[in-house]
Amino acid sequence: MTAFSKKFRHNTMISYSFCPVCGKPLSEGIIEGRSRMVCTDCGWIHYRNPLPVAVAYTVNRHNELLVIRRAHEPAIHEWALPGGFLEEGEEPHEGCLRELMEETSLDGQVERLIGIYHRNVELYGSLLVVAYKVVVDDHERMAPNHEVSEAGFFTEYNRPQINIPLHRLIIEENRRFEALAGTPGETVPEISGSF
Repeated sequence: MTAFSKKFRHNTMISYSFCPVCGKPLSEGIIEGRSRMVCTDCGWIHYRNPLPVAVAYTVNRHNELLVIRRAHEPAIHEWALPGGFLEEGEEPHEGCLRELMEETSLDGQVERLIGIYHRNVELYGSLLVVAYKVVVDDHERMAPNHEVSEAGFFTEYNRPQINIPLHRLIIEENRRFEALAGTPGETVPEISGSF
């Protein structure tokens, strides 16, 4: 655990010692095959759920990928894809576009879902990550906010190294999808042999 995470560790959910319904002490029990806190008086169960996150795999009209350099923890100074936590009442695709706008001032359109992933991270705990491919037309208007120290659109060959494993996976899964779909600029793998 880093010094930052020790000092600023976030609790992904409220940790209950007493039942929020009847006020009685909670007990640990095995519910639905998992260890959970439960009220033996009224039956309330404390379910610990992941925090929802949206990530924007964003390309411009030249099919260059937007990457940002993070200005804050987690992963400070690392190159990454734009993204962040969903707000209450927000659809995942809306949160994806909002995060893109907040971090870069870019307005985009979701083209398609890339994938849904679960990750456990030191700072926030359990995350449910939804990644979308987003297309922007006017990338010259880009203006990074305080969460981003640098941002730019890059080809596959001049892109800064991305070290966040999930972001590398999202990039790879999008590349594979586009290769199989025959998207212009990608190579479709040849299948040899007889059928």
